[in-house]
Amino acid sequence: MKKAILILVALSLVIGALGSVALTEGGQLINMPRDWVFTLFQYKGMLTVSMLLLAISVLFLSIRNKIFSKLVLSLYAISILGCTFLINWFAPDFWLRSQQHNASFMSVEEADLRLKSSDDVFVLEIDGDARAYPRDWMQLPHIAGDVVGGQDTVMTYCALSNLPLAFNPNMNGQPTDFKIIAQVHNNLIFTDRNSGELIQQVTATAEYSQSELEQYPVQRMPWESFKALYPEGEVFNYEPFLYDHATLMLFDKAMEPHYAGEPMFPTLSLEDDRLPTGEQIWGIHVNDESLAVSANDFADKTQFVVELSDQKILFVNYDEYQTVAAYFVDDSRDWEVTEVDPYGSYDMGKLERANLYSGMPWMIWSHWFPQTQLVN
Repeated sequence: MKKAILILVALSLVIGALGSVALTEGGQLINMPRDWVFTLFQYKGMLTVSMLLLAISVLFLSIRNKIFSKLVLSLYAISILGCTFLINWFAPDFWLRSQQHNASFMSVEEADLRLKSSDDVFVLEIDGDARAYPRDWMQLPHIAGDVVGGQDTVMTYCALSNLPLAFNPNMNGQPTDFKIIAQVHNNLIFTDRNSGELIQQVTATAEYSQSELEQYPVQRMPWESFKALYPEGEVFNYEPFLYDHATLMLFDKAMEPHYAGEPMFPTLSLEDDRLPTGEQIWGIHVNDESLAVSANDFADKTQFVVELSDQKILFVNYDEYQTVAAYFVDDSRDWEVTEVDPYGSYDMGKLERANLYSGMPWMIWSHWFPQTQLVN
């Protein structure tokens, strides 16, 4: 009987450990395959039920046959409950708490009392309605929702990829409830609890249906630039819980070598050495083609046009505001000498912004977009 119970103990703990590792950062520390993570998440309910049924059997048989001491059984029960918590609630409900439906915002004047001029902010502007999302305040929630310019929006941020992307949260015409799950290949994955879908942030694609989220262009700039450009804008406000302060300190320390080019998790190919691994780039992806722009590309010019997937794109470096923007353009004029202001306006109208991936380390951009081009 004891041997049979030990087998049940082993099975339950293996299931618990596998699910706990896959759905926390542990899976990436051991380079768990991406497909494993997604599959284990898909069947996490079945895994949890199986683990709990095995645990109940262990406890019942052990108590009935007086196999283990109360201390051993208590430690075992705590381990099973801990695995249940890690698999189902740790990341989305305790550690990285999405604020898709309960985000709060403040005025520029209020935020200016708390932010430094150099603080990094992610800017979402739709029809003149602007929001700033300070990077430091997005590190834990990762997701913040709002209505901007009359549109439902969510700003997402992956600290590992250093990537802010904004989306329309309505997927396939249905409302969503986004929660953080974990990350794979140094990029955020989140789930929609309404549909059960998993979404990879960098690809904006749902894993099971392959539906693509609609993106909104995001521009990155220092706080002082947002204040100057959008004085009537609003600023995302995040009030950390007591235990969040320890997490933020851990993030800051752990990210230093990561942003310097030493990936925190060994899940990147690191085969493309055209740029230094840690160099932060501006990336753009149109249809099936990708291009990365580095700071060196602006060494002797402030704006230039590239062609990607038969589409011309104007990059502009607004040195005064320490920000870069990208716009879709046509052949109607010489855009490399046309003055375009930081709002995208020029003498004949306003340009459409392109979705810009701002701040990604080269090692992560080139992993996800291995066929990426560089500016000639």
